[in-house]
Amino acid sequence: MKKEDLKAAFEMITGTGFTKASGFEVREFEEGAVTLVLTPREDLTQFMGYVHAGVVTGLADHAAGAAYASVLPEGRVCLTIELKINFLKPATGDKLAAEAKVISGGGTIGVVHSNVYGEKDGVRTLCATAIVTLRAISAG
Repeated sequence: MKKEDLKAAFEMITGTGFTKASGFEVREFEEGAVTLVLTPREDLTQFMGYVHAGVVTGLADHAAGAAYASVLPEGRVCLTIELKINFLKPATGDKLAAEAKVISGGGTIGVVHSNVYGEKDGVRTLCATAIVTLRAISAG
C-alpha cells in the first residue's frame, strides 16, 4: 500500500470508536514514525483536571500501532500484545502529542517507543513514555 493510501486508511480508523470520541488527529505520518495529537477537554480529565491516564495511554498506544502498521507489508495490520507506560508529569496543555517510532519492525512482532508531550505556548513537556509490543496479523 502506498504511503498516502496507508495514511488515509489510518485517518479513517482514527475517526471511529474510542479514538474518534477522544478527538485523536494525525499530525505527522511517515514510514516507521507517527505523531498523533489530542486537544484536551474536560470530559477526558480525572479529578484533578489532568488528562486521564487511560486517555494518555490510548494516545500512546494508537500512535504506536500506526507507526508499526506503516512498516508492515500490504494486507497486514497489528494489535497490541503488551504495553508498558511511565507517567512522568501531569498531562496538561493546549495539545497532547504522541510521537511514536518503530524500534524493531519485524514481520510478526514489532516494538515501538511512544512519547507523549503536553504542548502549551510553544513549550513541550514530556508527560509519559511507553514501550509497545505489537503482533502483526492478516487484515482479512
